[in-house]
Amino acid sequence: MNFSWNHSIIVFALGCKLFTGTATSDPDQTAGAVVTFLHGNVTIRSQNKDIKPSIGYLVRTGDTVITEIGAIDLQTYRGDVIRVKESSSVVFKELSGEKHSASTLEVAFGNLLVKSNKLKSNQSFQINSPTMVAGVRGTAFTFELEKGGVPKVKVFEGAVAVGYRSPSDVINSNELVSKETLNRFIKTLENYEVVLEPGEASAMDPKINEMIFLINSKIAENKLTDSELDGFKVSEADLQKTEFKVSPRENAELETLVLIDKDLVSSKLSELQSITTPTTEFSEKVDSLHETERKLAFVRISKEAESKKLDDESEIQNHYSILETIHKSNGEVLSGAIVAQLGDTFIVHSTKGVFELDVNDIEYIEYKNFKVKTKAKAK
Repeated sequence: MNFSWNHSIIVFALGCKLFTGTATSDPDQTAGAVVTFLHGNVTIRSQNKDIKPSIGYLVRTGDTVITEIGAIDLQTYRGDVIRVKESSSVVFKELSGEKHSASTLEVAFGNLLVKSNKLKSNQSFQINSPTMVAGVRGTAFTFELEKGGVPKVKVFEGAVAVGYRSPSDVINSNELVSKETLNRFIKTLENYEVVLEPGEASAMDPKINEMIFLINSKIAENKLTDSELDGFKVSEADLQKTEFKVSPRENAELETLVLIDKDLVSSKLSELQSITTPTTEFSEKVDSLHETERKLAFVRISKEAESKKLDDESEIQNHYSILETIHKSNGEVLSGAIVAQLGDTFIVHSTKGVFELDVNDIEYIEYKNFKVKTKAKAK
C-alpha cells in the first residue's frame, strides 16, 4: 500500500466524519451527565453554540466537551464519573438514561479518567478514538490520546476490552471499494481484541495505528480503492497488553474522582429533561456534596501518604519518582512531592510532613532544573 498523505491535513476531515456532535435519535430525555467539578478554561459545544458551564450544568447527548488549561468532572444518570483532563476534545455521542442503556464517548484527542459502574448485560460503555475502540466492563481506567499519537488505555480496576476502530459505523457504502474487500478489511480489524485487567495497559504498534487512521480517513471521504487495501494485514504483535505499576499519584488521583448522590443527579436529569441550565439551588447542592466527598478523599490520600513514614528526600523521591521544592507565600520551603491536586488544592508530602495547601499558599514550585509559578486568585 502507498499512503503518502500528510497526517495533519486529514485529521480535521476525519474528525468531522467520526466525531460529529449531532444528537442521536434517542428519545430518552433523561440521558445526560451533570457537571460536578470544574477548574480552569472549559467549553461545552452544544447545538453549535459554545457555552462556559458552571457546577450543575447538564451535558446532553451530542455535546462536545473541550478543555484547555482546565478539567471537568461529570456524573451520568447511571452513576459513571468521568474526568476530562486538560487539552482534550470529547464528544458525548451517547449518554445513558432511564431508558437508554448505552454511553459512547468519541475522543478526538486528550485524556480521560473514568470510574464506571459494573454494567448489566444490557448496558454498554464505549470509548472510541479514530483507531481504537475500548469497551468498558465496569472499571476504573484512563484513556489517553495525544494529537497524532497512539491511543493508550490503562486499567486500575475491572476490565476493558480494546480493539481496532473499523469504519463500519462511519459509512454504509463506498463507491471505490467493493463490499467484499471492505467487509474483509472490517473483519480483519474486528477479529483482534485484547482484554485488559488491573495493572495492564494497551500497546498498539504506531505504524499500524497510522495505517488504520489513514485508511479509515480515506474510506470516510470515499477516496479509498480496492488496490490500496490489497495486502492489508494485522497480527497479534500489533495490539498487545503490557504490565505497569500503579503510581502513588495515580492512586491519589483516582481517589479525587468522587461520586456524589446518584439519586440527586438522576432525579434532576429526569426533572429538567432537555433543559441544561441548572438552578442556583441545584448548583449549590452539587458543589456542597462534591466538596464533602473530595474532603474525605483528601483525608484518605493524606493518611495513605503518612502511613509510608517517609521523612527524608531520598525516600520521598524513590516513592514518588520525583522531588520538588515548594516555596510557600509565607517564605517557608518544603522539600518533597505533590501527591495530588484537584483544582486549587494540593496535597504535599514533604520531609516536614503531609500538608494540604491552597494555590494561594504557594509562590512557586521547583522541579530540579526549572520553576513553575502559580497564579494567585484575584482578591
